[in-house]
Amino acid sequence: MIKRILIIALLPLLILAKSDNPGRDPLFKQAVSAYAAEDYQSALAQFRDLAESGTVSWELYYNIGNSYYRLGETGPAIQYWEKAALLAPAHPDIRYNLNIVREQLIDKVVLPEMFPLFRWYGEMQKRLPLDRMIRLIAYLLAILVMVPALYRLKRHLRGHANRKPVMAIVIALSLMILLLTIVTADVLLERRNAKHAVILAESADIFSEPDRNATLLFTLHEGSKVRIGKEIEDKWAKISYFDDKIGWISTKYLGKIEE
Repeated sequence: MIKRILIIALLPLLILAKSDNPGRDPLFKQAVSAYAAEDYQSALAQFRDLAESGTVSWELYYNIGNSYYRLGETGPAIQYWEKAALLAPAHPDIRYNLNIVREQLIDKVVLPEMFPLFRWYGEMQKRLPLDRMIRLIAYLLAILVMVPALYRLKRHLRGHANRKPVMAIVIALSLMILLLTIVTADVLLERRNAKHAVILAESADIFSEPDRNATLLFTLHEGSKVRIGKEIEDKWAKISYFDDKIGWISTKYLGKIEE
């Protein structure tokens, strides 16, 4: 029964393992050549054409971000690096670029020191490569199925076999699979439910209501990452910045990370 539950739980996760590889596309190669020749405007246009045609890959988003950054557009660069990080959360180049550019942002928040376990789990949520986790769980499930079969085969051949080590292995594997599945499902739900965006304008005002005549609460600057809540007719969005700053912003200033 538990095996069936775990397999069913993993089925939605397989969607995340799919992404197009743009490396073979002639347009991608042309864009890379333009980038190498420092023709960043042409490179960006060709990379964007690929993205608008439906191509999805961390390499494409990463290169769009690089092109924007070379053109001096920090907000869109961060937006596309963040999109790349969703597909390749542990990739060192993406993380390096994001860490470097965040140091240059105007809006900075010093957060209180978190309990090490919570900090580790939060970082793991951001960087966890879900496709590898899915494969690992699948391998462990295969081993879990094989262990009792091997035990029965050994017992059939020898006429006897010690059951205790087998039970210990089955219990250990079951607990490991259950833990990994819970963590993976938690990360998947967080990434699916969370909506984030990056401020694209040099500065953007945040109001108490979805109205420009409402009280001005605070101002955010280009490159700041916010969490999106409620949206009204694609014109206004309720956002939060590090959970303690909440207000309404015109959506024209936002570059959404999750589609």
